[in-house]
Amino acid sequence: MEDRARLVAVLEQAKDGGAKAAEVLRVRRVSLEQAGSRQAPAQREELAWTVRVWREGGAAGLGTSALSSDAVARALAASASAPPDLLAGPAERMAIRTGALGIDDHRHPQIAEEDRTEILAFAEKAFNQGGLKARSLRYRHWRDERAWMSTRGVEATESATSYEVSAEVSAGDATARHRIASRHFSDVASLPFGPELRRRMEPLTRPVAVPPGSLPLVLEPRLVADLVRALAPAFSAVSIGEGNFVSPLLGKRLASPLLHITDDAGLFGGLYTRAFDDRGVPPIAVALLKEGVVHGLYHDPESARAAGLRPTGHVTGGVLGPTNLIVRPGARTRNVILAELGRYLLLDRLPPIDLKAGRLRGEAVVVVVERAERVGSARVSFDVPLLTLLAGLREVAADQERSCEVDAPTAVFEGSVLTA
Repeated sequence: MEDRARLVAVLEQAKDGGAKAAEVLRVRRVSLEQAGSRQAPAQREELAWTVRVWREGGAAGLGTSALSSDAVARALAASASAPPDLLAGPAERMAIRTGALGIDDHRHPQIAEEDRTEILAFAEKAFNQGGLKARSLRYRHWRDERAWMSTRGVEATESATSYEVSAEVSAGDATARHRIASRHFSDVASLPFGPELRRRMEPLTRPVAVPPGSLPLVLEPRLVADLVRALAPAFSAVSIGEGNFVSPLLGKRLASPLLHITDDAGLFGGLYTRAFDDRGVPPIAVALLKEGVVHGLYHDPESARAAGLRPTGHVTGGVLGPTNLIVRPGARTRNVILAELGRYLLLDRLPPIDLKAGRLRGEAVVVVVERAERVGSARVSFDVPLLTLLAGLREVAADQERSCEVDAPTAVFEGSVLTA
């Protein structure tokens, strides 16, 4: 009740300051971080208030602060000089489902120091056995308590846990990074984090020349997740309006018909699942690509009103963008597909992606694979139009693995993309 009374007081303060409408989000985060199995953990508690106000005519202002009164004052000050906008205002009333989302780990209060230390110690042991040097190794967990209210009479609360383990290792000049994250401690505790990094590093320490000819380019689920994670912000209605490589392709083919991508911020147990976004909107699933054709976009309340659509519930940290991404798998197994390839290149790290220009440009490491053996690695320069890369998708495997917030399968691309 005390929390609710405080939210009501914030809205009243905004109206007393001249706002016609307002909304408020309060996030309380309690977190813990530990670097290495022998280090003492550091704990923090943070409180963040986000207030949006609208004056007569739609002039909007946003304010954030650890103090609610400061957030209101900043929002009112920003709205005083903002232009009018008839589409602006809090989201309409929508039913918010706060239960059965699988995002608040019931084990969280019982997680002990030895549980965390065991994860880190196991990773360190795997690194030592593989002759790797750990540049960084970190465990983190946090629990967010979110409360939201608007002058439209909408209010909701939820709690959610998150767990993360990340590392960077090196051997000679080669380096590799890995990160796992989940809503549940059991997920990060059970995955073979250290052995996975050790397996990846072995071919990176053996420089070889790239064989001649146009070899297929294979992306494991981890790399497909990186690619989709990098592409997804281009499907924001705000980003589309500002101009990016997807802007001229709405309703048109962007990729191979094999590529089907959905964003579901309501996915049970998803890393970015939530009952409501920063604007108080319950999320809906959005099909971004349907058999390679641009199908759906992320919408906040303002862009949704302009398009005559429902907002999708994808505003986080003031940014409209992706949450849980799902790449539809294919029909054949990865082992069968890779056995047929014989020789191919395996991408180890994604080069930088420029969404505005629509290019994948920069250096990356590829692993040369011959008859299922990872013989070594080489640095390759990429300068490829994203449309060429995505059109060159040759096959999607039946396997599907969760990489943090992305469910992705193995994918095979035409080798010609390296010289596009």
